[in-house]
Amino acid sequence: MISFFAQYPEYWSDWTARLLQGGVVTAKLSLGGFALAALLGSLLTWALRSPFAWLRRSAVYFIQGMRALPLLALLLALYFSLPSLGLTLSGFEAGILGLGLQGSAYIAEILRGGLDALHRGQRESAIAVGLTPFQAFTAVILPQAIRGMLPPLLNAYVSILKDSSLCALIATDELMLAARAIASESFLPMHIFLLVGLFYFVIAFPLSLLSRVLEKRFSRGRKSLRG
Repeated sequence: MISFFAQYPEYWSDWTARLLQGGVVTAKLSLGGFALAALLGSLLTWALRSPFAWLRRSAVYFIQGMRALPLLALLLALYFSLPSLGLTLSGFEAGILGLGLQGSAYIAEILRGGLDALHRGQRESAIAVGLTPFQAFTAVILPQAIRGMLPPLLNAYVSILKDSSLCALIATDELMLAARAIASESFLPMHIFLLVGLFYFVIAFPLSLLSRVLEKRFSRGRKSLRG
C-alpha cells in the first residue's frame, strides 16, 4: 500500500496539470450540455402542455426515444454520421449536442413534474384577480414550481457531468481522455484512474449533498403547494 501511494509525489505536478486541463474541458462540456438540455427541456415541456395533440405526441416520442437511446450510440452517430450529411462537428461540439439532446428528455420530465405538482386552482385564481396567463405563470406558478424542480435539476447536472466522460470516445480532450493518455504513458492506470475518480467525486459529491439539503428544505412546504 505504501509503495502504491509513493508513486504520486514523483508524478504529481505533471499529472495534475494535465488532468486539470482536461477538467476544464469537462466543466465546459457539462455546463454547455446542461444549458442546451435546459433550453430543449423547456421547449419540450411547453410542447407537452400544448393544446395541439400532434405537438404533444411529438414531444412524447422524442422524450421516450432519447431516454431509450444509449448516450454512447448517440455521440458516435453525431460524430461519425453527420459528416455524410454535410455537417461536421468537432468532438467537443458533438459532445455538447449529445449531452444536451439526451439530457433534455430528463429535464423535460423534471419540469413537467414540477409544474403538475401545483394545484391548477392557483393559476385560475391568479387569472381571476386580473393577471394574464403569462403573468400568472411567471409570477405565481414558476416561483413555486422551481422549489420542487431545483433538487432534481442539480441531480440532472451531476448525471451530465459524469456522462461527459463518454466524450473521450469521440476524441474530446476532456478529463477521461487525458487520464487514458497519461495511463498509457506511465503504465500506472490504477493510480491515474483513482485520481480521476477523486476529481469527479470532489465535483459531484457536494452537488449531490446540496440537492438533498434543498429537497428536504423545500419539501416542508410542498403539501401546502398542492392544497
